[in-house]
Amino acid sequence: MDKSQRRELSKDLNRSSGGFELAFVAAIFGGLGLLLDHWFGTTPFIGLVCFLSMTVACVFKLWLGYDQQMKRLEAEGPWARRS
Repeated sequence: MDKSQRRELSKDLNRSSGGFELAFVAAIFGGLGLLLDHWFGTTPFIGLVCFLSMTVACVFKLWLGYDQQMKRLEAEGPWARRS
């Protein structure tokens, strides 16, 4: 496997990690929130807040990354206006 193939494989793996990131980060923070709820003796309020906030943060991060990549590809395309 030469350098360009490895680079393309790395890019593809990076692109496919968004779903895993969304699922695992939200689950981990939700679990930590539930542990805090158990420790403080509260209802699952902290767990829900942690889960929802991390889900929103991950979706926002994925959306920003996608938007930046699309803008870059749009500027590099053959249809892009050249000055």
